[in-house]
Amino acid sequence: MSKMMTRERLDRVIVSEKKYREKDREMGKLSKQLREYDFTREQRQAIDRLLSAGNACCARYGELAYQQGAKDVVAILREFDLIKAV
Repeated sequence: MSKMMTRERLDRVIVSEKKYREKDREMGKLSKQLREYDFTREQRQAIDRLLSAGNACCARYGELAYQQGAKDVVAILREFDLIKAV
């Protein structure tokens, strides 16, 4: 449930975030440019694997940053005795 709620809130934030939308449009333009090149099938697959690996790396980084941020918030709340250790 919380993952779904977080995702829905995040989707609303992302849609309203100008810098993200600009980067998304830029990525679309660059992707279109790349498709116009006369790459062989093997070259296209190599590019796709590279981009997929980069995307997976960035996604994992985001997950780890989010988790660390949540841990930091809990540590701060404990420090101010706003929550008790479990």
